[in-house]
Amino acid sequence: MHALQRRSAKKSRHGCKECKRRHVKCDELKPCCANCTVRHLPCSYLSSVPIPPRHVSSSNLSSPDPPAVARPPQPDQLAQHGALAALHPRHLSHQYSPTFTINPLFSTDQTFQLHHLELLHNFRTGVLGDIFLDTAAADGYMAMTVGEAVQAPYLMDQALAISAANMSIKRPYQQHFYQEEATQLQTRGLALFNAAQASEATDNALAGFVFSTLLSQQVLFDTFSTRTDFPTFLDKLATSLHICGGVRTMTAKAWPFIRTQYQRQTGINLPGEFTTLSGSKTTLTKKLAHLETLLTDESLSLSIVNPCMTALRFLQDLSYTEDRPKDSAFRTTRILQARVIQWAVQVPTEFVRLLEQRRPEALIITAHYALMIHDTRDFWLYGDAGAFIIRSITAFLGKFWAGWLAWPNEVVDSVSYVNENIPVP
Repeated sequence: MHALQRRSAKKSRHGCKECKRRHVKCDELKPCCANCTVRHLPCSYLSSVPIPPRHVSSSNLSSPDPPAVARPPQPDQLAQHGALAALHPRHLSHQYSPTFTINPLFSTDQTFQLHHLELLHNFRTGVLGDIFLDTAAADGYMAMTVGEAVQAPYLMDQALAISAANMSIKRPYQQHFYQEEATQLQTRGLALFNAAQASEATDNALAGFVFSTLLSQQVLFDTFSTRTDFPTFLDKLATSLHICGGVRTMTAKAWPFIRTQYQRQTGINLPGEFTTLSGSKTTLTKKLAHLETLLTDESLSLSIVNPCMTALRFLQDLSYTEDRPKDSAFRTTRILQARVIQWAVQVPTEFVRLLEQRRPEALIITAHYALMIHDTRDFWLYGDAGAFIIRSITAFLGKFWAGWLAWPNEVVDSVSYVNENIPVP
């Protein structure tokens, strides 16, 4: 049998060092070859590009300082803010690109590269464009975010981080790069956020609220994108819910102030509370009411019944349909997208611990929560995570609990099923 032979390729004599290291053909395009451009790698050709002299004043003739480089956060910094610091960062190396520093009034080593301008643009057109139907609302949110980021630089990092996560879906051929960028920006934002909280240098409740909600969305996206074994996914989901709970902890005391400022800057009215029991019942509402009988088993302790009942009641509140005007900034899908985050923020910590313990009652409630995720499967943050959760929990619990999961599986398996939150008679 003939041994497999490596296909020969025409070698480039004067290719860049990075292409030679990777053993790929270089097109020798200058000042940066195509391979390095696509992968955002430091092309050796750039070192040969002449740098135009800078005009400096006579008062600044000393050798210039090197460009600031973002320092990776230390573990003790990330541990200073409880649930929001539960994310385990990966320290990533910076790649070559011209950099600049913003917000000189805030003492940080925060720098941005030119491709971050694209991420900022995508934050408005891609991320906010998918959330808000009304252009004015999206523009207001964008203006609020940028304005708050001047005094709270961590907010800019997080806005760019979730934009990078969005780009990882839009550009699958550059998925790895944008995933790394999202992690790097999120990690730096967390470090700046924790430092600001520890020093008490700022007391910006609105910036903290926007930061924590964007962070929650990103960690849920990271979790919902996980497709390994189910126990690993479940552990990651529990960690995400702990982080989302940080939003509730952070904003509880300042919620009236946040609501006022948010409405003033975006024109959107936030609810007086995170959840409200109003509107008409849906099919999900009736199914959740039946689920209460699962918790009537006298052998269950209150440490199990109470957290599960609280989580179930929150889910019932969010299952009601709302009467909104036709010109509302939100469509039904937008409402469902928001409710997925709302439940993750409101669910009690004790319930999350039951998930970590693999309690069947908590898993069954989570499977019904996954129906909301399934109903927004066209939204880039969630994808097919709802169906994955329902089927994985069903397989994990086995036949004994299958009856409690029959309806969620029926919904997932029904190709024609579309939940538009139509009230039931």
